[in-house]
Amino acid sequence: MSIKLVAIDVDATLLNSRNELTKHTIDTLKEAIAMGTKIVITSGRPLPGTEPYYAKLGIDKKNDQYAINYNGATIRTTSGRMISETTLTIKDYKDIYSLANKIGVKIQAETADCIYTPYLSAPKYTKYEQKLTNAKIRHVRMQDLKKSDVIAKIMFIDEPEIISRAKKELPAWVYDRFNVVPSSPVYIEFIDKKVSKGNAVRTLAEKLGIDISQVMAIGDQGNDLSMIEAAGVGVAMGNGIDDLKSIAQFVTKSNDEDGVAYAVEKFLLNK
Repeated sequence: MSIKLVAIDVDATLLNSRNELTKHTIDTLKEAIAMGTKIVITSGRPLPGTEPYYAKLGIDKKNDQYAINYNGATIRTTSGRMISETTLTIKDYKDIYSLANKIGVKIQAETADCIYTPYLSAPKYTKYEQKLTNAKIRHVRMQDLKKSDVIAKIMFIDEPEIISRAKKELPAWVYDRFNVVPSSPVYIEFIDKKVSKGNAVRTLAEKLGIDISQVMAIGDQGNDLSMIEAAGVGVAMGNGIDDLKSIAQFVTKSNDEDGVAYAVEKFLLNK
């Protein structure tokens, strides 16, 4: 059965280790798009952090092209029309903030277009996230949060050894209330319990009348597990984590070897 939708993670998947989208990958994906395949960037980033790559592929600002962001919390057209949105509450943010203080780890929250930091001076990994996502950083004290604030995800952000320790110290209630996603060695993400990349890919495929067996998903990290499991063809990057490789139908080359292009060539373009 032919592949009609390809869901692709961004960091360390679509982009190489220099955070570049290479010409070979662009040309390969454009060839797939010309065949009618939907290329859907499926990322933990907000939409502003993925829009530049849609532009490079020539499918930005389209009503019939799609973007999955915040690990599946939002599904939109690349023109910005919201199809599905599942958000967190201010109470969620405050509870995770209290836990962060107890554990000794830094925190941030993300809205549709900016990053909230509770710290007067933004931590370095908040600044790193801002650089990657093109989102603005706002210093918002916990007592100044408004009911109207829409939180897409909450993140622990800190050094790898602190993140590793924090993950081990998460209490059971966190797993009961949230989908806990380790998205990189310096991030743990908390999203709505119903939200995952896998669920978002299923939702979008159903909306488009595409059978899940006609979906390919490509990723490298823990937040990609659900979509690799959901897709008819799950592809792990050569630089991906072992847990992902163990469930994938195919392990492609690394992100520094145009692994996305290699998988698309193999399964869609028969090269």
